[in-house]
Amino acid sequence: MGTRALIGYLDTDGDLKLTSTYNHYDGYPSNLGKGLETFYNSDAKAEEIANVGYISFLDGETGEWKAVNESTPGITPLPDDFNEAMMAIAEKIDSMGADYGYIWDNENEEWTTVKNEGIRSMTQDLEMNLAHLKGKFAMMPERPDQTMEAKDEMSEEELNEIFVRQMKYKAGIIK
Repeated sequence: MGTRALIGYLDTDGDLKLTSTYNHYDGYPSNLGKGLETFYNSDAKAEEIANVGYISFLDGETGEWKAVNESTPGITPLPDDFNEAMMAIAEKIDSMGADYGYIWDNENEEWTTVKNEGIRSMTQDLEMNLAHLKGKFAMMPERPDQTMEAKDEMSEEELNEIFVRQMKYKAGIIK
């Protein structure tokens, strides 16, 4: 049985996007994580490995990788909102059935490792570990009717309606 992982390059310099490669075997931190930290620990090398598309196995001792399949890398355009972007990355990790996600932070030039314990948990880990990138994402402007003063004057029913709308947006039900 493989310990699957996503190897991702988070590009915040131009269009906000995640370029990702699927790794099938030995994706745990003591092997794949070690190999990425040792042999792919520069912006150019991280981008190179994230653009492979499919890797069967990366040797943590040598940095060499093998692939029995060929695939193009995944390109995931990210939303402008930081929290939504972190959720999109977590969803991508989960959609690959990955046990781990290794995300290259091109701002700090370092790998961030997240264990797949569910989308919510990964989203929170990514938000915490990549919080310094918030300024790279557009902040969603507050609507005038949703300022703190306006919220104090809203009924519980109105607040619930706003909450439901926000949850539907996060779930992708509404745009």
